[in-house]
Amino acid sequence: MKEEVKKLIVSGFVILIGLVLLKYLPMWLYGSGILFDASAHIAIAIFILYFFWFFIDQNKNWRIPYFIFAFMVLTIISVQRIISNNHNDIGLLMGLVLGLVSIGVAEWKRIKNKFDF
Repeated sequence: MKEEVKKLIVSGFVILIGLVLLKYLPMWLYGSGILFDASAHIAIAIFILYFFWFFIDQNKNWRIPYFIFAFMVLTIISVQRIISNNHNDIGLLMGLVLGLVSIGVAEWKRIKNKFDF
């Protein structure tokens, strides 16, 4: 349990730093009406889905339905952000990359030997 809390803190910290650099700094420089700032909704949704993953990971039968659920949640949030004219595709993509990088940093010990370059 202690390891999971550490991973969540690392992931949350990476998202926090990323949002400062990719959302609030561009909004400060270009104004709050820009569409290409990183989507905090997507990044925070990924963090929340990552939190719930620790419970889902215990039951292997729930993994595929959980990934489908996560994909649907992120799709709904993305479509809503575009329809409400709060973000464009760049902003949503930056939010997605930010969330995935935060999970990658938190899970680095487990994934570092999975990729060969």
